[in-house]
Amino acid sequence: MTKILLAALAGTITYFLVGWLVFEGLLGQYMSANTTQIEGFKKSPEESSMALLVVSCAAYALLLALIMGKWANVHTFKEGAILGAVMGVLIAVMTDTYWFSTSHFYNGAAPLLADVAAAGVTVGVMGGVIGWVLGFKA
Repeated sequence: MTKILLAALAGTITYFLVGWLVFEGLLGQYMSANTTQIEGFKKSPEESSMALLVVSCAAYALLLALIMGKWANVHTFKEGAILGAVMGVLIAVMTDTYWFSTSHFYNGAAPLLADVAAAGVTVGVMGGVIGWVLGFKA
């Protein structure tokens, strides 16, 4: 269980940093321009909770670490990256198509697809790091 928790910690840090780079850095302006902006919906940086953002990343990382370490027998960066990317894409498709079908959040299919692709990359990298930690031999 210790290795799974270490993998989840490494995954949390990775997902937080790579997620910030991709979702805020590379896609931030594009997504703001291509999603419905409702006053009061998105919190300002001062109102946002960094602690809860880390909890969100940690929950995702622990989910992947448990699946990879207990059931999928993942022990390499490559195996983890593949499983992470698949899971990231499927979870993003699930949530994004829900929002697309029930709201006006996305202003078209292109930002939805961009979000799905970004999830594949970010969760793939997180999964790769988790797989690497799980396979690391000290």
